This record gives sequence, C-alpha cells and structure tokens, in this order.
Amino acid sequence: MISFILIALTMLTLFPKSVLAAWTPLISVADFDGIKVDVLSTSAGIVAVLLIIVGIGLLVRVLGR
Repeated sequence: MISFILIALTMLTLFPKSVLAAWTPLISVADFDGIKVDVLSTSAGIVAVLLIIVGIGLLVRVLGR
C-alpha cells in the first residue's frame, strides 16, 4: 500500500496537473491559410489566362471576316 502511494506521489511530481490538462493540437486551421491563398491565386491566374485566350480568339474571328 505504501509503495502504491509513493508511486502515485512520484507520478504527480513528474507530471503536474497543469501539464496533463494542457493540450494543444499539432495542426491548426491557420496552418493552411498559405495553401488556400496559393490555390486561389493560381485559379485566378488560370481564369485570367483563359479570358485572354478567348478574347484573342474572338478578335481573330471578328477581324478575319
């Protein structure tokens, strides 16, 4: 019985309650903000290039007649 009490007291000194109660996730949502910005800027760039190509195609078709 005394050994159990000593083990319990040792564990409480090695791992205080504040350490056991505090938990932080390894990954948070804010970690992906950079990826989100990159994807949005890439998709905006692709749409801009497609609009330019379509505009040039329309100009060629109108001026070719």
